[in-house]
Amino acid sequence: MEFCDLNELVAFLGINQIDNLSVITINQHFHANSFYPSPNSHTILSLSVNESVIPSMCVSMIKNISAIKGITYLVKEKKSWKRAETYEEIEDMIKGQDLFYVYIPPQQLKFDTSLFIELIAHLRSADGCPWDKKQTHQTLRTNLLEETYEVLEAIDQNDNIHLQEELGDLLLQIVLHAQIAKDEGVFDYGNVVHDVYWKIRNRHPHVFKDTKVNDVSDVMTNWEKIKAKERLVNMDNSGQGILGSIPKELPALSIAQKYQERAARVGFDWEDIKPVFDKVMEEMQEVKEAQGSDWLESELGDLLFAVVNLVRWSGFEAETALRLANTKFRQRFQYIERKVSDNGQSLTDLSLSEMDGLWDQAKLEEK
Repeated sequence: MEFCDLNELVAFLGINQIDNLSVITINQHFHANSFYPSPNSHTILSLSVNESVIPSMCVSMIKNISAIKGITYLVKEKKSWKRAETYEEIEDMIKGQDLFYVYIPPQQLKFDTSLFIELIAHLRSADGCPWDKKQTHQTLRTNLLEETYEVLEAIDQNDNIHLQEELGDLLLQIVLHAQIAKDEGVFDYGNVVHDVYWKIRNRHPHVFKDTKVNDVSDVMTNWEKIKAKERLVNMDNSGQGILGSIPKELPALSIAQKYQERAARVGFDWEDIKPVFDKVMEEMQEVKEAQGSDWLESELGDLLFAVVNLVRWSGFEAETALRLANTKFRQRFQYIERKVSDNGQSLTDLSLSEMDGLWDQAKLEEK
C-alpha cells in the first residue's frame, strides 16, 4: 500500500491513532490459518487481486476470523473509496482492481466460548482432523499433565504472556476431554460448567447465603463439612473417606500436603508449629538409627512427610518450594558449566572444592 493511499484510507475509516495501526501485505507466503488480529490495534490487510492464490487465501482467512465483528472490505475506484461489509458484497467490486483491503477494528468484545467449543467439535467430526478424531481420555493424559506443568512454570517465572498462552493450551485439553465425553454420550462441556458452577456456589454459603465466618480457617472447615455432606448425597459408599478423592497420580509431595490439609480440616493437626519442628528432628534421628535398606527407605519417607508438614505450617506449598529449589540448583550448576567452558576446561577437570568455589560465586551473583 502506498503511503498516500494509507493516509487516505485511514482518514476514510476515521482512525485517529495511526501509531496504533498494523498494516499487513498478503502474498503467496501468507499463512491464512495462522493469522490473529491484534485485539488492541487497528489492522489493515492489503491483498493483491491479481495473485490467483490470494482470493482462496482470503476466504480461508475470513473463515478463520469469522468471529470478529466490524470487518470492512474496501477498494479504491478513481480516487474514491468504496466499502462492503461482507466478502460476497465486494466480489463484484474487485473486478478490474489490482488491490483491495480488509479493515479489522480493535476487538473490544469478549470472545464467545461457544465458538471454541464448536471448533473442537468440528475437529472431531467426520470431516475434521484425523489426529483429533482418534484421541481418547487415555491418549490425552500425558498432554493434560504436560500442559498443567507448563502453566505452573509460567506462574513460577511470573511470565504473564506465557501464562495466558499456557492457560489456553490447558483449556484446549479440558474442552477436548468434554467433547470426547459428548461423542461417547456421557456428558458435555455444558454439564461440566453446570456442575462446577453449583458446586462452587454451594461451597460458599458465607458469600451466597447467611453463614458467618471469621477467617480462612472457618472457610476451609465449612468447605470440608459441605464436601462430607455431598459425599453422603452422592451415595459415596466406597469407604475411602476424606482422603480418597485426592488423585494418586499427583506428585508425591503434593499428595502428602493434601493429606495433611484434609486431616487438619477435621482437627487432626498440631496446635502450633513447635511440635512440627520437633517431629522433623525426631525423624532425622530415626534416619540416623535406621538399619538395612528397607528400614532406611521407610524412615526417609517419614522424614520427607514431616518436612512437608513443616512447609505447610510455614504457609507454603511443598511442591512449589521444591520446584523453586530445583530451579535454583539448575541455574547455579549451569553457571559452573559456563565458567568452566569459558576457561577451556570440562567439569571433570575440577576438584569438588573448585566447583564449590564457583557455586559460591553463583550464589553471590544472585544477590
